Amino acid sequence: MTDDPSTTRSGDAITRLDRRRILVTGAAQGLGEAIAARIVDLGGRVLIGDVLVAPGEATAERLGPAAGFVELDVTSPEGWDRAVRVADDELGGLDGLVNNAAILHLGLLEDMAPERLARLIEVNLVGPALGIRAVTPVLRSGGGGSIVNISSIAGLEGMNSTVAYSASKWGLRGLTRSSAIELGRDRIRVNTVCPGMGNPEMFTPFIGDFDLPLYLEKAPQVPYQEQGRPRNVDMHDVTEMVVWLLSDAARGCSGADFAVDAAWTAGKLAPGVPGFGR
Repeated sequence: MTDDPSTTRSGDAITRLDRRRILVTGAAQGLGEAIAARIVDLGGRVLIGDVLVAPGEATAERLGPAAGFVELDVTSPEGWDRAVRVADDELGGLDGLVNNAAILHLGLLEDMAPERLARLIEVNLVGPALGIRAVTPVLRSGGGGSIVNISSIAGLEGMNSTVAYSASKWGLRGLTRSSAIELGRDRIRVNTVCPGMGNPEMFTPFIGDFDLPLYLEKAPQVPYQEQGRPRNVDMHDVTEMVVWLLSDAARGCSGADFAVDAAWTAGKLAPGVPGFGR
């Protein structure tokens, strides 16, 4: 949907999603569910796409008549085509896409099964590419729209045990920038959000692999302010960035990365340098 000059003036844009129709993947739970709920709060309509059918249907029912559900495996081109058809049938089209669906693997690359590596890249990177490919014609026919890809701070910096995940999230940023250039002439904006916190459920299967006593002993246990950070971030912070990018308030933003990490990836306070100890 194009800008509405009657409600959005230069320098006076607000975050509203009235009449916007958004497909959100991986929205049966966690961050995707929170994004879908916020879209509805702001006057939009949402189509939840997920492989988790029962939770996805329950989320759509909980969000009310402005929400619907479609079973969607993001690695399936046919699944994406079906999701777009459902969006057309139930919502009358699409104005935006949030590529949120992802999987995580924590562990050393040398210990990772090749098929697990391939699956992670397929879901986290190929899936969003297929999604952009599938929704482009309907966004173009509607006069434009907004695509938001959910990356991670793991797509901005590296960490041990996240090699495959980080690679997929760095790749997602490249997909965003090139897609933004290709689609800009069609008034389709593409941006990346890099959260400092995402779906807590993703980490649950790996908790048993953590040496928590060692981590708590060695990891820096420093207040946020002493790290040069104003506060920690939560899911609400991430959803607010996503809906802002979906709205006309962000109409000047495309092909960019938006870190929601309270300066986690900005750098570190340097001991001994003025300003460190104040």
